[in-house]
Amino acid sequence: MPITEVTVVRICGKCHLEVETFTVKKDNLRLFSDQSVWCPNCQADQPEVLDVAGRSEAIRKEQASYPENRPAR
Repeated sequence: MPITEVTVVRICGKCHLEVETFTVKKDNLRLFSDQSVWCPNCQADQPEVLDVAGRSEAIRKEQASYPENRPAR
């Protein structure tokens, strides 16, 4: 069954706190924004950053699986 919905995370653009998550249809997915979001950590409206939920963790996991760099001989 194809994935038709994606979970999106709203993140504070200043302190990178995850403020909210919501689900949107894949057809309506838009990850760029010029909106602001109220950040409880900063106690102010800050620029919002939108990202697909789990993407950052998947990137970290993949990078951790790479072999170590060895010095050239």
